[in-house]
Amino acid sequence: MDRRSRVAGLLLGLLLVALPLCAQDIPPVLRDWQGWVLHGVQQQTCPLFNSPAAGQGARQCVWSGELTLTADTRGAHFVLPVQLDAPAWVALPGSAAAWPQEVKVDGQEQPVLAHGGTPAVWLAAGTHRIEGDLAWTSRPASLEVPASVALLSLTVDGKPVSRIERHGNRLTLGEATASARAADALSIRVYRHLQDGHPAMLETLLQLNVAGSPREQLLGPALPDGFVATALAGELPARLEADGRLRVQLRPGEWTLALRARDTAPLQAVHWTPPGAPWPAQETWSYDDAPSLRSTRVQGLAVDAGRAGVPDDWSELPAFQVDAGHGLTVTESTRGDANGRGDQLRLRRTLWLDFDGGGLSVLDRLVGTLRHPGRLDVAAPWQLLQASQDGEPLLVTTGAHGMRGVELRERRADIEAGLRLPSHAGSLPVNGWQVPLDAIDATLQLPAGYRLLGAPGADRSPDSWIAQWSLLDLFVVALIALLAGRALGWPWAAVAAVFLVLTQQESGVPRWTLAVALALALLLRALPEGRLRLVVRAGALAAFVLALLWTLPFAATQLQYALHPQLERSSRVAVDFAPETAGLAATVEKKMQAPMLEAADEQQQRALPAPPPPPPPREPAAPPALALSAVTGSGSSIVPPLDAANQQLDSRSVVQAGDGTPAWRMGNAYRLGWSGPVTVGQTARLLIAPSWLVRLLRVLMVGLLAVLLSRLVPLLVVPMRAHWKEWVRGAAGTALLLLAVLPPAAHAQAASSALPDRQLLEQLRQRLTEAPRCAPSCMAVAGAQVQAQGDSLLVVLQADAGAVGGIALPRTDAAGSLLDVSVDGHPATLVQQGDAVVARIDRGVHRIALRYRLDGLDTGSVFFPLRPGRVVFAGQGWTASGLDGDRLLGDSLGLSRVRAASDGSVQTVAQRFPPYVTVTRQLVFGIDWTVQTTVERVAPESGGFSVDIPLLPGEHPLGENLPIHDGKLQVSFTADAPRVTWRSRLDHADTLTLTAPPLADRAETWQIDSAPMWHVAAKGVPTSASDSGLSFDPLPGEQLTLALSEPDAVAGDSLAFDQARAALQVGERSSELNLQLTARSTRGGEHAITLPTGAELLQSSRDGQALDLAIRDGKLSLPLLPGSHTYALQLRIPVGVGFRTLMSRVDLRAPVANLSLELAPPQDRWVLWTWGPQDGPAVLYWSQLAVLLLAAWLLARFAPTPLRFHQWLLLGLGFSAFAWGAYALVVAWLIALGLRARGVRLGNTAFNLVQIGLAALTAVALLALVGAVPNGLLGLPDMHVAGNGSRAFDLRWFADRSAGQLPGAGVASVPLWVYKLAMLAWALWLANALIGWLRWAFAAWSEGGYWRARERRASPPDLPPATGDQATHD
Repeated sequence: MDRRSRVAGLLLGLLLVALPLCAQDIPPVLRDWQGWVLHGVQQQTCPLFNSPAAGQGARQCVWSGELTLTADTRGAHFVLPVQLDAPAWVALPGSAAAWPQEVKVDGQEQPVLAHGGTPAVWLAAGTHRIEGDLAWTSRPASLEVPASVALLSLTVDGKPVSRIERHGNRLTLGEATASARAADALSIRVYRHLQDGHPAMLETLLQLNVAGSPREQLLGPALPDGFVATALAGELPARLEADGRLRVQLRPGEWTLALRARDTAPLQAVHWTPPGAPWPAQETWSYDDAPSLRSTRVQGLAVDAGRAGVPDDWSELPAFQVDAGHGLTVTESTRGDANGRGDQLRLRRTLWLDFDGGGLSVLDRLVGTLRHPGRLDVAAPWQLLQASQDGEPLLVTTGAHGMRGVELRERRADIEAGLRLPSHAGSLPVNGWQVPLDAIDATLQLPAGYRLLGAPGADRSPDSWIAQWSLLDLFVVALIALLAGRALGWPWAAVAAVFLVLTQQESGVPRWTLAVALALALLLRALPEGRLRLVVRAGALAAFVLALLWTLPFAATQLQYALHPQLERSSRVAVDFAPETAGLAATVEKKMQAPMLEAADEQQQRALPAPPPPPPPREPAAPPALALSAVTGSGSSIVPPLDAANQQLDSRSVVQAGDGTPAWRMGNAYRLGWSGPVTVGQTARLLIAPSWLVRLLRVLMVGLLAVLLSRLVPLLVVPMRAHWKEWVRGAAGTALLLLAVLPPAAHAQAASSALPDRQLLEQLRQRLTEAPRCAPSCMAVAGAQVQAQGDSLLVVLQADAGAVGGIALPRTDAAGSLLDVSVDGHPATLVQQGDAVVARIDRGVHRIALRYRLDGLDTGSVFFPLRPGRVVFAGQGWTASGLDGDRLLGDSLGLSRVRAASDGSVQTVAQRFPPYVTVTRQLVFGIDWTVQTTVERVAPESGGFSVDIPLLPGEHPLGENLPIHDGKLQVSFTADAPRVTWRSRLDHADTLTLTAPPLADRAETWQIDSAPMWHVAAKGVPTSASDSGLSFDPLPGEQLTLALSEPDAVAGDSLAFDQARAALQVGERSSELNLQLTARSTRGGEHAITLPTGAELLQSSRDGQALDLAIRDGKLSLPLLPGSHTYALQLRIPVGVGFRTLMSRVDLRAPVANLSLELAPPQDRWVLWTWGPQDGPAVLYWSQLAVLLLAAWLLARFAPTPLRFHQWLLLGLGFSAFAWGAYALVVAWLIALGLRARGVRLGNTAFNLVQIGLAALTAVALLALVGAVPNGLLGLPDMHVAGNGSRAFDLRWFADRSAGQLPGAGVASVPLWVYKLAMLAWALWLANALIGWLRWAFAAWSEGGYWRARERRASPPDLPPATGDQATHD
């Protein structure tokens, strides 16, 4: 049994192993299609490799071994082993001038073709050996070789070349013949760019014109005294020796070398003695100052940059000739930004007058730049309530002089601040901010009923009442007043002048019709009796009638505005809530505009442009990483940004939210402006007419116009009574227009195939070309052994490969040369990508050995593209840096040769380009004091190295296992890292002193960033230009002393409501209240609001996300988050409809602005009256009823009808609730019949036309009367509810601000059946009254007959017959 069990287990194991393999096999039907689907993408099956030059996901198909090249005077022979993972082109040595000959691949001749401009052969996948010959008559100085070949073996004239010179794809073959060396020549031009800075940098550009043979040349010394080289680059191999001379490998042509160096002391004077031929005796220097550091003046022998051939990059700079007798002297004028431009700020201000006319709410947008970041104060009577910078709230504190202000930490200012002006009476400071401004653009927003008369002290107020006047307006007023004085008497000229002045900016004024009537009335005095006088009188009467007709709507509008000022505005303002999308002012205004768009069919919005929104709120910064094992650089910061730290506040200080920010756009908006500079002491006055005065003046306008028109009646109307009958007799009839309003009305199937499905083939392509599952991390280096001895370096790697691919190998700096590479003891197949050498390895664990030559090198570095997990160094005569035990700190290992000194001790040879760094210490003072130190490399420009940076007193780096010794932190740079950053904690102190080190060690920059809770006073070092915080560039030995203090915060709440909307849907027994609140908070927490008694919470949400809240003791706690958020609450109130229905009172217990109240009574209620904030609904019916009473009294007294006052009143009351036009039609019908009953004399034709017209008018009037009955009994009453977009069943109020309690509002209503009963009684009365009216109407219509026959004219008498004499005579 045991044996059977073992066999069964073995079979089961084999099955489990085989199943996955079978699952990965390609189905037989698809095997023959592999070549088909891979056509054109064969390279996708090649191995991946991780070369930094190629990027992630790169694949390589061609791998080459060592290229062996043997050259002599007649030609060369080459051998190149290659391995291909897919068919590809393989580049060969040679060029068009030296084309490969007799090329064989694996012993078989192979055609050589041009591919990409170079000779190449096309080979199939596999391992191949390529050999061939190159022929020439004279050996060239260099030969083109494939750039992808990493290893080279060169023999020239039978001698192996130990130091191979290769530049890209050019291989140097050796020196030319002796005849060619006889023609050697060298010409040098030197240009230098001196950049002032911290430290000063010198860039030397050598333009070499080389003739003759390739050779080595020593040039220089290349640098003036006091400068240390930092980098050397160019088109020729070059090296800076220890004595400062350049060793250059010359070859014929024109070449350029660039040498960069730094100054070891502050730049003052430069003296240069040319080293002699072939170095030129004169050089051209270009000077570039550093305005952010200091202002300098340079003296020297100036030359024309264009004529001197200065490189284009420096052609705009001043150029100087420097030689043995002429140098450069740099004189410092000022340090830092001492002579910089002053504060450049523009203010955009919006002022909202309170609805009660008391004070002003102000929103300021201050944009520009400050000369120095610091404190910005606001002086009384302006009160700074809250402020923010780029959307981040600022703490308002009290300064040294008791003024409120904020601490700013950036030169670029984009401040949004809420202010309060308790009163606008008297002279006011224009600015308020204690800093001169370039300009102020202001908008004064007045509620309905208020007017800005003028703004003395403002440079511009184009919309004020005084500014609207022009000389033409004055002329017109004077002209019409003169006409009134001439026509009516000189006291009436004053009446007309007052009327015209008051109505100057009003619309619909019968100004010109009144002027024409006055002018024609004046003309009547000068005309004698006759036709012309009659025509002028008729024209004057027509103008008077037009003026009277024009007066009616004007008077109605003015009286309506006097009674209800909220109807004056041309736009409806309400508040709605939407997700936050912008800054404070822009967000509030956007939310307020939403319901306006819904009501666009009622009224068109009048909106002012809002200030541009600030950037969106930043995400909170992540906490700094504390588990750092070492301080290393990888090209980016290893700590989070400090923006959040700048906004940190003491938990004891409350960042003020201020009052709610107004955003309404009702009433009238006035533009104000001041051109710069606007000083701190500049003042202005705002002459604002209060609402009560404007309402009184509106009534006065109507009264003056009525008096003027009544004075014209005796002049124009009374004298026409004598001609009245003639006018009536000449009338032909009355034309009736009827307006009719008509409602308007406006797949295939594919054939099957025996071939595999296209989708299946695409899946096959994806499977064949997919990356290994380990990608992109298929390669790792577990460990490395580095052995240095003499001039050789051996690096042995333990490489782990998860799939077939390429692994990037370590490399040395430019002076080291790679000799050979082996993988597991066999020659490696390689490819070179830029500076990276990549070896092909199979899946598994491999041992890779690399051997380098370090001839003549005293220092060097080994860069590891893949950082080994462990590094073991063994060196004889060499030391290593960049190691912490067996752990590599960065990605580079530094090597230094050790030699014996003259006294027998051991010394390390200094590097050619010693490490030099600039250190930026950013001190951040918030709740916690921190310092972020950034170390940037200056030299060397590439490669790894380590430096020690001293810590500040009281500095404690955050991290574990940091290499700190003797108060210094060891910083290791990786090969390509430009900077290294770390963060430390700093001890609190009243003063802090920093001392600058010598420039020879390093250059330091100090930046100070403090939260608004701190005030920082700095002295000892001039400030440098900086966009953020304070920046200092100290000179060696200078000390900076910082004194820190904490100003007292202004008392204020951290919460304000920018909007509040309460919508009450009233039911019979209960009501539903919807609250929408926009809360702006500077900190999180909870805030309790007071709800109506018995309220029940149905739903609650914040920014659309549901919240689980509960009401306790009549209060609801809102969970607050910093920033602006929208809360929506749905409540049930146990109060139903009644005669007096009140808006549910809610106490938000925090300042609130832009309050909207909505009350929707049931549809079966008759709304009689409303009350609440001034900007709300008005029931216009009662003012119209007063007009009806007056009209009924006038009709009963003067109309030619038997109807008495009560009958006219009852008739109007029935029509008033739904159709005033029908009432006017019935009145006109009754008056027309009364005039007919008086028996005006008319001709037969005119009489008949009048009879027809009266009959038609009677029919229309009867239709109106009959139609009024069902409309009144079945329809709904129209109480003419208007104001703030309100209707009878949608009542809306708006209030500007409140301390927390929502304002009260309500409606008085009765059940609709009361209205129905009243209309039933009116209908019965009308039916009874109409019977009597019709009897009287028929009698009036038949007075003098129904119809008159047409009058016949008498025929003329017959003439006597003519006599004969007369006939003969004729």
